[in-house]
Amino acid sequence: MHVRRALALTAVVPLLLAGCSDDPEPRPKMPDPPPSSSPLPTASETVEAESAEEFIRRWAAAEAEMENTGKTDVYRELSVGCKACTDLADLVEEWYSAGGFIEWGGWKIQSVRSRGESGSEYVVRVNSSPTRYKESARGPVQTFDGGPGAHLLVLKPNGESWVVTRKAEVPR
Repeated sequence: MHVRRALALTAVVPLLLAGCSDDPEPRPKMPDPPPSSSPLPTASETVEAESAEEFIRRWAAAEAEMENTGKTDVYRELSVGCKACTDLADLVEEWYSAGGFIEWGGWKIQSVRSRGESGSEYVVRVNSSPTRYKESARGPVQTFDGGPGAHLLVLKPNGESWVVTRKAEVPR
C-alpha cells in the first residue's frame, strides 16, 4: 500500500507543479519506480480469510445489533441453518412488530476455544450484559440479569468467512 502511494505521488506531484509554471509546454521528469522486493498486490487478490474467532466476534455484534434495532437481515445471513438463531430472529421481529423493544449491551467475549477435532465447534465463554425488554407496546418491561455464560457455536465455512449452523448454551 505504501509503495503504491509513493508511486502515485511520484507521478502526480510533478504534473501538478508543472501546471503552476509559465513554461508553454511543461515536461515533467518522472523517475523510474524504485525496485520492489515484493510484488504489488493486484486487484484480483482477495483479503485474508476471516478467522473463526474474528467471525464469532462479528456474529455476536450482529446479534446485539439485531436485538437492539429489530433488524434481523444481517444476523440471518450469518446464521444459515441455525434453528436457535432463526427462532431468536423470529422472536425479535415479533416483539418489534408488536411495538416492543429490547435493550441489551451484548456479550463481552471472555474466550473462544475450539472443541473437538472437527474444527467447526467453538465454546464461547461470555459475560452477558443485563437486558430490558417489552414483548409488545402494552406489555410490561421485563429484565434479565445478565452474567457469565457459555455457548457452543458450530460454524461452517462460507467463502472467505463462516456461518453459524448451530447455537446452544453449554455448562460454563
